[in-house]
Amino acid sequence: MRKKKIEGKPAAAKKKLGAALGAAVLLAAVPGGADARAEQPAPAAAPAVFGAAGETAAGRQTAAVFEARPAEDDYADSGTWNFAKEIQAAPGSQYQALFLDADVYARAEENLNDVRIVDSAGRFVPYYADSGEEGERGLDRQYPLELVDRAKSKSATRFDFRVVPASGSEDVRGSRLTFPLSQSSFLKKVRVQGSYDGQLWEDLTEGELYSTGEGIFRNVIELEEPVKYGYYRLIAPNGEEPLALTEGTLTDVGAAVSGERFRRTAELPFNVQPSARMSEVVLYNADKLRIDRIRLNASASDGSSSFSRLFYVNRAKGTGANTRVLSPTRLNRLELDGESVDDTEIRLAEPIRNEKPMIVIDNAGNLPLNIESIEVGYRVDRLVFEDTGAGPYRLVYGAERQPPPQYDLAAFRTEIERSKPAEAALGPENAARFVPPAPGTDGADPAPKIGAGASLQILFNVVLVGVALLLIVLVSRKLRKK
Repeated sequence: MRKKKIEGKPAAAKKKLGAALGAAVLLAAVPGGADARAEQPAPAAAPAVFGAAGETAAGRQTAAVFEARPAEDDYADSGTWNFAKEIQAAPGSQYQALFLDADVYARAEENLNDVRIVDSAGRFVPYYADSGEEGERGLDRQYPLELVDRAKSKSATRFDFRVVPASGSEDVRGSRLTFPLSQSSFLKKVRVQGSYDGQLWEDLTEGELYSTGEGIFRNVIELEEPVKYGYYRLIAPNGEEPLALTEGTLTDVGAAVSGERFRRTAELPFNVQPSARMSEVVLYNADKLRIDRIRLNASASDGSSSFSRLFYVNRAKGTGANTRVLSPTRLNRLELDGESVDDTEIRLAEPIRNEKPMIVIDNAGNLPLNIESIEVGYRVDRLVFEDTGAGPYRLVYGAERQPPPQYDLAAFRTEIERSKPAEAALGPENAARFVPPAPGTDGADPAPKIGAGASLQILFNVVLVGVALLLIVLVSRKLRKK
């Protein structure tokens, strides 16, 4: 039967035998053979890139999804990032520091858990976040200031104070100086310096201390950042009314931003809703900025040059006076000693991100203030990542229910900061959806494995090809004889 089948269909038999042997040759030609082919993962959906259709780093053609900006409550599933910004890395630096902007705060989750950095292949890039905050040290921890020296020159008087810690080993820290003032009318523009040993002094800030003698005063000087000096010096001009200081208090107000690098300013729209006694000033913080300073450009509606109004700050309408204020609780515009005082900046102990915070002003029977504009100061976060040459990089955000990333890079933060990362910049926002590569693909085609095992596999394949060729020769000769 076998002989008859071959004799009856020699061409078909040759075709089948050739196909089988050809498959063996092709199989042998693949590094790793059947096992390697079985290990090849199924092709993953190509990740969307931001821009027109183009090539990824692996050479696959992909297309970005562009559409009108969706509403904040109309995001896709939690595995999709809806917004992106190009990162313009600074040249010549291994580590890059990136400050977030208002667009990111507007569209990202409030805790920033959804913020990611991706490289050209769509892979997530490790980073650590830095808010610039010194951290909590206890709410309003206070240290007495002891006057240790007072010296008067022709033009100014200096007051040197020593910080008195609760214990001899305590590492003091503070960001707010308070002094009891006399009831006389005066205005002093003072300079503040700090020292660790009472010998070498460093400039800190400038401020105003004043009193009208009628219950309107400023006795507080806010420092720009928390500092750890053991001594403070105030230098005040003499004038007709000398400044008499004998004591004071240093206050640590808790989490405060270290340095101006983490601060930005913006002018916000607002609406004033006057009532018989109160004016409710509603700020429209659509970008959910972390506001900790509010400056009102205001004047008296009746044309007078001075006003003084009590106020408090609501995080949202109907919540009451629930925001701690570091500055005096009055908005003052005054004329003292022939000079103008414009004390209308509100400093908050903790930032607020509410979309409609409110300042409630007590007019006390006066006409409502004429508010021309409102400028806010807000805090920003900084991301630091390593430039491995896999750019261009992008910042993606706008995904729901993302867990916070846990990257190993944070463990090396101290060493990275010593290298002084360069400052990268963010480009304009794109409403382009990004879907990360499937797990295991890492955004690129898997590379062939090279090593000792691969060398043995290649030798085996060569032997297999040789055997296949020998079989072809033997079978061909046998068919000719038949």
